[in-house]
Amino acid sequence: MKKSLLTLAFCTASLLAGAQVVEVQSVTKVPVAGDLAVNIPRVSPDGRFAIVSTCDDNTLHRVDLTTGVTEKVADNGSALHLSFTPDGDNIVFKSSTTAQDRRRFYAVKLVELGTGYTRNLSKPARHCAGFTVSPAGVLSLSEAGRFSAQQLRGGSATATPVIGQPVVNIHYGHLELTMPDGTVTNLDPQGRGSYLWPNLSPDGTKISYFLVGKGCFVCDLDGTNVRPMGYFRAPAWLGNDALVAVDDEFDGDGIVAASIVAISLDGTVQTLTDNTVAAFNPWATADGKHITFSSAEGDLYVINLK
Repeated sequence: MKKSLLTLAFCTASLLAGAQVVEVQSVTKVPVAGDLAVNIPRVSPDGRFAIVSTCDDNTLHRVDLTTGVTEKVADNGSALHLSFTPDGDNIVFKSSTTAQDRRRFYAVKLVELGTGYTRNLSKPARHCAGFTVSPAGVLSLSEAGRFSAQQLRGGSATATPVIGQPVVNIHYGHLELTMPDGTVTNLDPQGRGSYLWPNLSPDGTKISYFLVGKGCFVCDLDGTNVRPMGYFRAPAWLGNDALVAVDDEFDGDGIVAASIVAISLDGTVQTLTDNTVAAFNPWATADGKHITFSSAEGDLYVINLK
C-alpha cells in the first residue's frame, strides 16, 4: 500500500466563498491498495466503501474508503451505470461482452457483494436496457421497449403490486424516458442534440442531464420546466435539491484544471475542491452525506459533508 491517508487542507475561505450549498467536513485521498488506478467511483449508501471501474480494464472493484483494501467483484462492468440496493449489499450495473465478430453486447447484471453471486437482469443486446433502483429497492427495467419492475433484496417490504419508477436512458443521442406504463418518449427538452449523463432524482420527480455545447440542465419528467445549471460536466444528484458536477477548464491542448462543484436548483454554485487535484467523475449518496470522485492520475477521493 504505497499511498498514505491524506486529508487535503483546503482553505475554508475559498471553499465557502459566496453562497453555500453544502458544508464540507473533509476531503480525503483514499490509500487504494495495490496502486489500483481508479476511473469511475460510486460511493455506497452508507459511505463506507466505493465500487470503482479501473483505468486499465473493465473490472469492478470494491474499495474500503477507510483502509483502501480492494476486492474484485465483477468482470466486464462499468461504474458509469451502477446503482446500489438501499442496504448497499447488492449492485446493479451494465456489463459488456464482445462476440467473435467483434460486435459488442450489453446486459444489466446484479452482484451480491457478500457472496459474489451474479445474475443477469436483462438479455445481452446491442443496445443495453436502462434501469433505476428506487430508494425502496425496486428495480425498474426498460428493455427493448418493455418495462418491468421487481423488488430486489435489500429494499423495504415488497409492495403489492410492485411500483416501478421512470427510467431515463440515452438512445442514439436522444434523452429517452420510459414510464411504468411502458410508454417510451424521446424527451429531448431542448431539441435534437447529443445528450449525456442522464440521472433521475432520488425522489423520481426530476431529470438531470448534460447537452453537448450547451451545458448542464434539470427538467421535470415530461421535459418541461428546463433549468440551466451552468456549463458543468458529469452531473449527478446530491439529494433531491442539488447536483454535484465537474467544473473544468480547457486550453488549446486539453484540460488544465478540473474541480468538483455543488449546484443548488436555484443556480447557486459552491466549489468543493481546489486546483491542486484535477477532479472527475463525482457521485453522491442519496442522503447527500458523501461524495466520491477520481483524479486524472487515477487516485480516489471522498468528500464528507456535515
